Amino acid sequence: MSRILRAATVVGGLVTANVLTGRLITGPLRDLPVEHRLNHDLRRRGGDTARRLAAAASQSSDTAPAVGMAVGLTALLLARGRRAEAAVPALAMALASLTHVTSSALVGRPRPALERLGTRQPTSSFPSGHVGAMTALAVVLGRAADILPRTAAVSVRVGLVGYLGLLGCSRLYNGQHYASDVLAGYVNGCACGMLARQLLSSDGGDR
Repeated sequence: MSRILRAATVVGGLVTANVLTGRLITGPLRDLPVEHRLNHDLRRRGGDTARRLAAAASQSSDTAPAVGMAVGLTALLLARGRRAEAAVPALAMALASLTHVTSSALVGRPRPALERLGTRQPTSSFPSGHVGAMTALAVVLGRAADILPRTAAVSVRVGLVGYLGLLGCSRLYNGQHYASDVLAGYVNGCACGMLARQLLSSDGGDR
């Protein structure tokens, strides 16, 4: 199977799963009222520290910082002589963004009915594009950590998991997404990050 066909198949499958899940949530499940309460509870219980932390975490996933991180990782891979992997970060984020934009347009879920803090996005709420793109990048970065000593590599991966958890919570706190939006973003990002690595690996060509 060619790289293009493989990518189209996986992204198509992700979009289909996203749309079916999103339509289920916004239809028969009546938009999951428990998710609305979760957003409001987080906002009500958080103070100034929580607001600042949520703002910083959320802003770190905006377009400019995210692209900057991808470029930095690409430069690091090139510097380490790993040319075959240098394009993986960009491809991972591109696949995650394509999955998000297509799914979001087809689901059309409104954002939480809560004062929205931070960057406003024109797309609908489900799935989370910010979380998806950063998860895809984290998957690539976590694998790139193989070049480090074992203890350092484990520390990097634990840090990435912690960051992604904080990012997801920040999107809820800021009223930018519901919990299911964030969970879908994690799934999309993991799949796109792994797909990008497979497509650009030494044995990822036509068979």
